[in-house]
Amino acid sequence: MSASQAASKSLGRVMAVVTAAAVRDILTGHDANARFDAARLELLEGSHGALSATGRYWTVAGDERTFTHDLGDNDAGNALHDMNEWVAYLDDSNHHVWRPLCDELPDRDRRPAYALDLVKAAQLLTP
Repeated sequence: MSASQAASKSLGRVMAVVTAAAVRDILTGHDANARFDAARLELLEGSHGALSATGRYWTVAGDERTFTHDLGDNDAGNALHDMNEWVAYLDDSNHHVWRPLCDELPDRDRRPAYALDLVKAAQLLTP
């Protein structure tokens, strides 16, 4: 594996973990002891291959929820803006890392959509 391939793989792994951690922090208010049951997060692929989170997610029980529903418009918007600064690092260059962690969803607004498995993403850096 070349150095650039290794770097791309490492970046993809770290950003998938960061994304899972960000969802937990957003939904728990950064409280490590708070109840957390998000299981999957919707990601959309942009025209240049970078992903972005929509704030739509599914619980372990399969219920569909949104950050806006849970946090309100302002807090959800701010949280998504901050999180998407990191999520955008998941792109074509590390597709081989994040894609196996996702289920395909129906396209949204002609953009490929995915559901990132948050448990699998969070475990990427576990030895």
